[in-house]
Amino acid sequence: MTDIYVGGSGPPWRRLLILIVVLVLGGLWVARSFTSSDPEPEPEIALEEPSLAPLPSPETEDLSSDPEVPTNAPSLEDIQHLLQAENLHQARALAFKRLAALPEGAARLSTENLLGELHTRMVFNKIPMAEKVTHVVGRGDTLGKIAQTYKTTPQLIAISNGIENNLIRLGETLRILNGEFDCVVNKTRNDMVVTLNGRFFKRYAVGTGTHNSTPEGDYIISLRMRHPVWYRPDGEQFPYGHPDNLLGTHYLKLNTPGIGLHGTWEPETVGSQSSAGCVRFRNEMIEELYNLLPEGTSVRIENGS
Repeated sequence: MTDIYVGGSGPPWRRLLILIVVLVLGGLWVARSFTSSDPEPEPEIALEEPSLAPLPSPETEDLSSDPEVPTNAPSLEDIQHLLQAENLHQARALAFKRLAALPEGAARLSTENLLGELHTRMVFNKIPMAEKVTHVVGRGDTLGKIAQTYKTTPQLIAISNGIENNLIRLGETLRILNGEFDCVVNKTRNDMVVTLNGRFFKRYAVGTGTHNSTPEGDYIISLRMRHPVWYRPDGEQFPYGHPDNLLGTHYLKLNTPGIGLHGTWEPETVGSQSSAGCVRFRNEMIEELYNLLPEGTSVRIENGS
């Protein structure tokens, strides 16, 4: 901007007026020089799109390698993840949902095996279940009396509550299974399915009588024995531990002569028609059943398919 000289002639007010005009015009020129340039753009914020896998097409999605498994059945992997996270109740609910969706076949058996092991874990520990109740030990209580009240076994109460030497304390809180077991032996498949309150509990492999000799019918467990004595048909008896004792470690007698559920020292015979008429189990499985099943439990034996 060129210099503006303000002369000294004229009245003072005129010189003052000229000075004011010059200052105003100069200010307008300076302001225009700032506003005439383009404003700098604001920096852009980069938005990163999430990396999403494409949704599978319903026509091409491989829900299972097993064609038996319907598309609405929860996967075994989902159930196993819940088990690993100790979400036992959610795993059980999902396993029941899967079981209800499956037809007979290998997929159903694998689900039953998983559910059976889950039930064993829950029942034999102090884990809450819908089928369990709490009981506060009162005066005069014994494991036998409590078991009779809730139609279970003293052994199950002791094992699931960590009781040693059958000693319970006044005021102690116990968690007790209060459900009804039913058993169905299938001679064709050589297995026994156990239900709890009408729902699948566990499937056990069994051995049944040769030449289809195990009698069919509806029975109940009338006697429970640990380390049983075996009485041969000719009347000779063999104590527990004798090499000729065929009954294994435990025996659950049925209310029919000469027939019961028992263990065996020949585990390789389980899964076939191999006994003299009784239903035989591996020793560890009959011990589990001995702890689970009270007297009065129903046992149906059928030919089945």
